Amino acid sequence: MPKITGISGSDLIVKCPVAGYPIDKIHWERDGQTLPINRRQRAYNNGTLIIEQLQRLEDAGTYTCMAQNKQKQTSRRNVEIQVLVPPKIMPIQAMTNMLREGMRAAISCQILEGDLPVSFRWERNGKPLIGTGNEVVRRLDEYSASLVIEHIASDHSGNYTCIASNVAGTERFTVPLTVNVPPKWILEPKDSSAQAGTDVLLHCQSSGYPKPTITWKKAIGPTPGEYKDFLYEPTVQLFPNGTIFFKKISKESQGHFLCEAKNSIGSGVSKVIFLKVNVPAHFQTKSKQISVAKGKQVHVQCNVQGDNPIDFKWKIQATQQYLDESLDSRYTIRDQVLDDGMVSELGISHTYRQDTGIYICQASNAFGQDEMSIQLIVQEVPEQPKNLRINSQQSRSLQLTWSQPFAGNSPIEEYHIYYKQISDIWQIAEHLTIAGGQTVVNIQQLRPAKAYHIRMSAENKLGASEFSEVVQVTTLEEVPSGPPLTVRAEPKSSTEISVTWDAPERDHWNGILLGYYVGYQMSLTPEDKEVNPTQGFSFKTVEVRTHFGGETVLSNLNKFTQYHVIVQAYTSQGSGPPSKEIAVQTMEDVPSSPPESPQCDVLGSTSIYITWSPPDIDGQNGKIKGYKVYYISVDELYETDPDVVKSTNQYVTIENLRKYTNYTVWVLAYTKVGDGMKTKPFYCRTHEDVPSAPQAIKAIPASSTKIIISWLPPDLPNGDITGYTFYMSMLEGGREEGTHKRLLGPYVEMHETVRTQESATYQFWLTASTKMGEGEKTQVVTVPPNNKVPARIVSFSQRIVTPWKENLELPCRKVGAPAPVTIWRQDGHNMETSARKTIAKNGTLYMRECQASDAGNYTCSVENTWGKDEIVYNIVVKVPPEAPNLTVINAYTDSLLLEWMDNSHGGSPILGYVINYKRDNGDWEELQVDAKTTSHLLTNLWCGTRYQLYITAYNKIGTGLPCDIVNSYTKGNPPVQPKHSQMITNNSTSVTCWLDSWGDGGCGILYFMIESRIYGRSSWTVVSNHIPPTERIYTVSDLVPGTKYQIKVTAHNNAGSTTAIYNFTTLSTAGVVYNNDHSTPVSHLSDLPFYANFKLLLPICVSLLMLLALIGAALFLRKRKLSNQARLASTSMSESPSLANLQNKQNRDQQYLAVRCNPSSSAPRGSNSNDSGSFGKAEGNEYIEDICPYATFQLNKQTYSESSYSGNVYSGPYHSVRGSFVYHDVKPESYHSKEPEYTKVRRKVGRLRDPHSESQESDNPGSTDSEVRKILTLHIPITEYDTLGSESDNDVSARALNSAKYRAQRDTQDETSSSSETTPTSMNRKSKPPFAARKAGKPGTSGKRHVRSSSGYSSHNEETTFSISNYPPNYQDHINPPARFSDANDKTKTQTSPRMRANQKLQREAFQINV
Repeated sequence: MPKITGISGSDLIVKCPVAGYPIDKIHWERDGQTLPINRRQRAYNNGTLIIEQLQRLEDAGTYTCMAQNKQKQTSRRNVEIQVLVPPKIMPIQAMTNMLREGMRAAISCQILEGDLPVSFRWERNGKPLIGTGNEVVRRLDEYSASLVIEHIASDHSGNYTCIASNVAGTERFTVPLTVNVPPKWILEPKDSSAQAGTDVLLHCQSSGYPKPTITWKKAIGPTPGEYKDFLYEPTVQLFPNGTIFFKKISKESQGHFLCEAKNSIGSGVSKVIFLKVNVPAHFQTKSKQISVAKGKQVHVQCNVQGDNPIDFKWKIQATQQYLDESLDSRYTIRDQVLDDGMVSELGISHTYRQDTGIYICQASNAFGQDEMSIQLIVQEVPEQPKNLRINSQQSRSLQLTWSQPFAGNSPIEEYHIYYKQISDIWQIAEHLTIAGGQTVVNIQQLRPAKAYHIRMSAENKLGASEFSEVVQVTTLEEVPSGPPLTVRAEPKSSTEISVTWDAPERDHWNGILLGYYVGYQMSLTPEDKEVNPTQGFSFKTVEVRTHFGGETVLSNLNKFTQYHVIVQAYTSQGSGPPSKEIAVQTMEDVPSSPPESPQCDVLGSTSIYITWSPPDIDGQNGKIKGYKVYYISVDELYETDPDVVKSTNQYVTIENLRKYTNYTVWVLAYTKVGDGMKTKPFYCRTHEDVPSAPQAIKAIPASSTKIIISWLPPDLPNGDITGYTFYMSMLEGGREEGTHKRLLGPYVEMHETVRTQESATYQFWLTASTKMGEGEKTQVVTVPPNNKVPARIVSFSQRIVTPWKENLELPCRKVGAPAPVTIWRQDGHNMETSARKTIAKNGTLYMRECQASDAGNYTCSVENTWGKDEIVYNIVVKVPPEAPNLTVINAYTDSLLLEWMDNSHGGSPILGYVINYKRDNGDWEELQVDAKTTSHLLTNLWCGTRYQLYITAYNKIGTGLPCDIVNSYTKGNPPVQPKHSQMITNNSTSVTCWLDSWGDGGCGILYFMIESRIYGRSSWTVVSNHIPPTERIYTVSDLVPGTKYQIKVTAHNNAGSTTAIYNFTTLSTAGVVYNNDHSTPVSHLSDLPFYANFKLLLPICVSLLMLLALIGAALFLRKRKLSNQARLASTSMSESPSLANLQNKQNRDQQYLAVRCNPSSSAPRGSNSNDSGSFGKAEGNEYIEDICPYATFQLNKQTYSESSYSGNVYSGPYHSVRGSFVYHDVKPESYHSKEPEYTKVRRKVGRLRDPHSESQESDNPGSTDSEVRKILTLHIPITEYDTLGSESDNDVSARALNSAKYRAQRDTQDETSSSSETTPTSMNRKSKPPFAARKAGKPGTSGKRHVRSSSGYSSHNEETTFSISNYPPNYQDHINPPARFSDANDKTKTQTSPRMRANQKLQREAFQINV
């Protein structure tokens, strides 16, 4: 291994370069000893040797590395370690504070240890020295060297470093060297001058080592000699470099100054300088104020400081004019020299107000200038206060304000206010004194409604001003100071309290009584006050009556609640003190909340236990007298009234119930007033029990060897039938051979057994079983021995109750030999089979979709040679109720009182009614009414509007037919225009319209529209298109003087609109009335001749052309109609739609004849509806593609199929519940099990609505009501609902034409207006007399829910047929159902018969009803 070299004092790492595999261990040895032998040595198994802090004496030498494997084979290798020693320098003494400039300096550097050779080099302040100049480097021997500096100077100061190096390393040692130098001037101080007020720097800087200390001193007195320290002054600052700083130097700082620099070397340096401070002319005070009384003399002085000589000037700031004694004899100017400046005085011998102002004193010298402002105020007594006005006026006080007067250049110290009643003299007037800084004063303790005179004066320190002008003011009214008298309150109903009172004492009115505030609040318990301490009285305003007392009725109160009532009188200024609180309690009422937490527990098969909690305390509305529990089986729901049990407790046990029956239960609480709200229905099913005996049993020999036993299930199963037990015994020779028993399934109703002995008599009986056990047995039936088999029927006679449209199966299973003949009779007559009634081979009668006409007795008879038998089925069919008879009892401005009378309920109780109604140009809306009422007040209607109404009744089977459509008007007319003199007031540039002069016609006016134009022009300018009726007057401005104008005012209400045109001429600028013509003040449309008015002539021409076209179309259609009638008479005479013929014809398919409606232009005059009249006609083989505003209904003259009245509900106009027309989805197994649900939605309608604010909602395609115009064919079963026959085509057409004469046109209104434009809704009306206030509706109408359909006719999957009955005598009041409704405004409709398809007989009567 090569030699390894290490540095003394450092760590050495040696690795043994061994190779081979596997090596078991490696270790190091030295001199035969295994390492380590001390703590500085560490040997590792991988052959690494570490020696820390090498030492030559201990660590230098030969080391042996030995490696050994597991076979004990070894290998050794020696390595020599050499330790090198770096140089170490002996410390050198620092050379500070021992050398002066010019001396010689020598620094020796000697090493204490280290391997040779050693080299030396020197650095100063980190830079190498090469030994040139004064610096000499000398090598003394192998171990030392020296640095010699000849003639040392201050720049030789620094840090000298000796660097010794050998192969082992380098050593450095640094020695500081300083050279002492006496102070020398770097910046020598000099004499200086400065201007007072400026900042001054005096420089004094020196160098030397050690650093010299610089001190400043100031000479005492004007000459140098003795000095003092002055650096403690706050405006003087000494910087570290010796510079002295004077901040804003003043004259006091002028003098001789000594600057001295010293260190410990030599005597130091010093210098005396003189600082001269020049002072410019300046004023210590820049401004001042001098006051003088008017007319007195005044002397104004200004004192200036600065170096003399100083020059003075005086001037007035406002005019910038310099003053001189020659300018005004009143002026004198004097100057005087002072030690530190001068003083100048301006004198004014006699002062006036105009002398008030700012005087400028200007002073200047060689070093600067300055000026001083002196405000001279000439004072005098103030002027009188001005602009007195009343800012706030009360009944016993007022607030007086005024403008601050000229104060006389002296603050106003006080104001003196004097006030008195007009009748009093000023010598006894009341006096107020207030501070001069105020311009507002509150004068108190006045008397209400009195006239006062007020005047005032101002006062400053020079005196008081004259009195101001006199102000007159009258105090206002005051709130009453006394409460109303004799307040009485008594309950009127459960939600109303009647309150009466007398007026307060007259002395306490304090003005005119305008009315009273009646306050009321519920009596609060202390607990309530803690929860809601801010709850207070609610107030109702009542106008004062002729005797100044009052009365009112408080309504909408909580029931059976104590209230506290107070009454306050009020004037224009507010309300007075309240009366003493009176406690009064509203009457009891029925509970408005149901009992809470109702629960049903079943006790057994015939009893249940009902529990509940009292209603919520807020809903009890009185003292609960007891509770009523209503219960009814689900099967009887809606068929009979429920049973009722009363209880004074909160529980009841109901006994004697039907076994295994589901009961619907309600609970209500009642007070002495009546029954409250029921709980939601909850259900209980009694437990099972053993059943009753099967209803009937038959044992019939089917042959000589077989007997068939049949039976009917138990009438009271009392549970789920789990099976039947069949018993049979045989009698032979008078003795019983034994009884045999057999178990049969729960659905088995017939069993066949074998006759084993022909001579034996057989006995049979039967029991039914539930899980509770076996029930009663039937009677015992006996089959004696007989070798003949007479005709017998295995089935039983039954009574069957079914809803219509259900399929019935009437079994008539027979036995007999020979085979018997089966005959079915209906009500005693032989029954004919049809497509709907069929008889199977086994004798079963099948009836499909049974109708009400199918009700009756069906008898099945069988007969053979040995006997005969028959059974009777009594069929009862339930149908929807017939249409009620609807009548409008009374009409009001916003409501109609309706009344109706029931007809047949169809075999099931009526559950409720649905009222459908719509206004002209409106959507259909519907309202659901309870079944217990026969009248209803239809509210929230438009005033003066025609409404179409019909009503339908519904039961659990479905909804019946609608009644005849009833037309009625709410009361009210379009607005009534006023006379010209009442309406128009004009001047030269404007006209005022007195809108409150319009009459509302009984319907509140919604808004006004005003247009104007210069007389003779064709176009109108809209001034405002929506003026609210609350604006009493409206002014049209910016008119041209002396010009004739026309103004058009249109007033709108729900009954229509009225337009009036007024002519007027503006005044001239001089106010002269022009009267160039004598035209009427209210014009028609224009004063131009009609042939010169293009806008009038064009519509006339177009109308004439359209009229000719209509006449031609009418003639053509009439000819076509006569042709159709002739063909009808020749080909279909035998198909008259009489009731008898229609009832005898069945099983014909129904068809719909789709027609296309073509719009016509025969709209009535004045109509703005988008729907005009139309003619309906069939277009070949085309079906409807577009929605047509008129529905055409066609009737078959052929036999009607009774099954065609399908579905459960008549699809009447705009009648839907939950999106369909089915209240109950009637199914055979469950039509008794559900309570109907009704969902009602209706658009909210206000009392007064703006027809122009809504879209054209009636008949525009795409509108909400556009779906109403779908053409649907409606069918009604003739055999059930048509009792009056039908009409011919001509009759229907004639009535449709007559319907145009529904109302006479409205008479012309205001005789003063020669032109009145009325909207279509106000046309075709009869004039109506004034009407009385609306009567209250009948009770029992609360709780009604409103309904609105989203469409008109809702389509469904089944057909519905109907026939047209004879119309009522007054067709103007009724349109037969199910008519679609007309949204047009009483348009005249022309009736035609649809054109039939080719090669097809006329099979239906066609008529058309306006929609």
